[in-house]
This record gives sequence, structure tokens and C-alpha cells, in this order.
Amino acid sequence: MASAKNGNIILVENKDKKFGAADEYYAVWVQNTKGKEYPLLFTERELKVAIDRAEKNPEDIPVKGFLTDLFD
Repeated sequence: MASAKNGNIILVENKDKKFGAADEYYAVWVQNTKGKEYPLLFTERELKVAIDRAEKNPEDIPVKGFLTDLFD
């Protein structure tokens, strides 16, 4: 299993907002297991759901590596 790395979550404006859509999103770039990078957009609610899931399942969270801690 690869060690986890820090990512930056950035608040971005929804520039071409459709009716009923969020005014803003939380954006983060991620890398999949094959090394391909792509962006993800979360609403505040979706981000809170993910945070709650992580807090309820700490045993499933990968441990950050020693070198990651040194260079982040």
C-alpha cells in the first residue's frame, strides 16, 4: 500500500452556475493508483460526509509515510 500524501482543498466559485447548483465547490486534484491525475469537486455537504466517514472509520485511513511528513 502506498503512503498517503497531503492534498490542498481549494474553495472555488461555480462560474457557470445552473439553477439549483451550489454557488461554490471544494476542489482537489488527486492521483489514482496508476498515476493519472484528475480534479474532484465537492459541495460542502459532500465534504462533510467524507470527513464524517473518515472519523467513524479511522482504522481504514492509510498511515502517512515518514518521508511524506518531512517534505510536505
